[in-house]
Amino acid sequence: MNTGQMILSIGSMTLLSILVLNILRLIGEQEDVYDETRSRLEAFALTSSLIEEASQMPFDEVSWDSTNLTKTVSDFTFPSNLGMDAGESVYADFDDFDDFNNFIRVDSTLQSVYQLNCIVDYIAENNPDSASIVRTYYKRLTVTTMNQFTQDSVQLQYIHGYWYFN
Repeated sequence: MNTGQMILSIGSMTLLSILVLNILRLIGEQEDVYDETRSRLEAFALTSSLIEEASQMPFDEVSWDSTNLTKTVSDFTFPSNLGMDAGESVYADFDDFDDFNNFIRVDSTLQSVYQLNCIVDYIAENNPDSASIVRTYYKRLTVTTMNQFTQDSVQLQYIHGYWYFN
């Protein structure tokens, strides 16, 4: 083997090494994208599940009162009192929609641990994007879900309206 063949062999090995390194880098990037996508899908599923559970709850504590069928906004919980009522210290005790205010749930899957943070507030009928400082017939649940894999969070909102039949 002469010097020319040696240089060609070294050049070929260098090109092959660069090609293999680029392929391995692409595979690693695809795995990162896969992990992040899986993590976001799991976060979305957990967030949706919590919202679905909350949406099945009555609008307010006074919703249970069947003696007063014509409830007005003055019958509902004050905005500053939204959250767990006395005697409701765990999730299993929740009996109305606003009990989810300031509720934090930690859920885990096979791959990750997620923290779900809930905020409930009143919203005005004509401006559902901002919280209302007065009681209305509409409450909004905002659930923000975070985990260790994604830098950003998943946030979903649900608006729960009070209605009754005459």
